[in-house]
Amino acid sequence: MNDIDSALSDIQRIRDRLADGTRFEGFAPGIVALTGVFAFALSAWQVHGRSASLLAWIILALVCALMIGTEAIVRARAVHRAMADRLINSTLQRFLPVGLAGAIVGFVILLQFPEQVRLLPGLWQLLMAVGICAALGNLPAAMRWPAAFYFVAGTISLAVSGDALIDTAWLMGLPFGIGQFLVAATLYVSSGRTPHD
Repeated sequence: MNDIDSALSDIQRIRDRLADGTRFEGFAPGIVALTGVFAFALSAWQVHGRSASLLAWIILALVCALMIGTEAIVRARAVHRAMADRLINSTLQRFLPVGLAGAIVGFVILLQFPEQVRLLPGLWQLLMAVGICAALGNLPAAMRWPAAFYFVAGTISLAVSGDALIDTAWLMGLPFGIGQFLVAATLYVSSGRTPHD
């Protein structure tokens, strides 16, 4: 390896370390809050007997991930410019394993243990908490509070999942709706905006 290759390799490592410690500004509080509204709306829809399908929650999760991801890429490119792709990759590498774990857990329970489907809301909330914690290096420090909320909500959801009197729609929608509002509020407050901005 010649000196130029060595220098380029050093620059690459420096950029990667910089991206790992830089706060990612791509998440839009408004879009995140909208996903909370969707969670509340789907819960209300299911509680009133319109549909009790877990497939609806999977579709909603995919739609929300697509909305948040698309907005994150657009905002990151506007805010972070040359560092945008590195920050997107760094943040995605932290969230992706947790999202994949959630999908695997969901499909295995649905296919092999459908009688245990009531465990999924709590498991997914715990995984959401783990995902936020995994990405804290790129998120505002205050994001630990929504993560803590998801840990508590997931624990409670698992603890009461055996109670048939509690509708699964509320086990899913209420914690996710509140959690997404907490994430959105944390992003908004951490952005330093004032109500007049």
